[in-house]
Amino acid sequence: MSPSLVPASLTLPVADLLPVPEHFVHRSRIHGQGHVARVMVHAFRLLRATGYHDETARLWASVFLHDLARVHDGHCTVHGADAWRRFEDEAWLQKRIAQAGIVDDDHVAIATAVTMHSRSQEVASTDPHWRLTALLKDADALDRVRIDDLDPGYLRFTPSREMAGFAQALFDHTRRLATGPTHFAEVLAIAGRLEGELG
Repeated sequence: MSPSLVPASLTLPVADLLPVPEHFVHRSRIHGQGHVARVMVHAFRLLRATGYHDETARLWASVFLHDLARVHDGHCTVHGADAWRRFEDEAWLQKRIAQAGIVDDDHVAIATAVTMHSRSQEVASTDPHWRLTALLKDADALDRVRIDDLDPGYLRFTPSREMAGFAQALFDHTRRLATGPTHFAEVLAIAGRLEGELG
């Protein structure tokens, strides 16, 4: 495992940093645990590359929640809002998110990021939640390599645009991993090795 990829401020056990397959409404190979694991890695790397460490817990929560309410793998603009409604309705999700230090004052920012990640329109750059939303959208978009649909020119941060090669390598090396409670530890180990190889 590569603990250096997990921000030190996230003290949850590695297995609790990622939803397990049973948590997803739609158990998908495209938008399920494997996808969320890679998005989480991209999110952690973006936090390190941008220096936006104050967004760590909120970005982790946003990635954790973002695809939990999907009901199919097709184009869908509402699954982000549905994921936030699910968070509001399910005590286990509220407890898990709170364990990372998320408080009520963080909810509006996370709700904005999760809701807007599935919509094509952008949050205005003057919006107080733009940065968190942009980080989630870029981390999520980097895993579009899995469907051969990543155009780095659309990514919002310069470091994101420099991560396309890593994103492809991470997908190639993790696409056949079994899902389950140890999945994220395996993905982190592979990601750490790839960072050493790719720089």
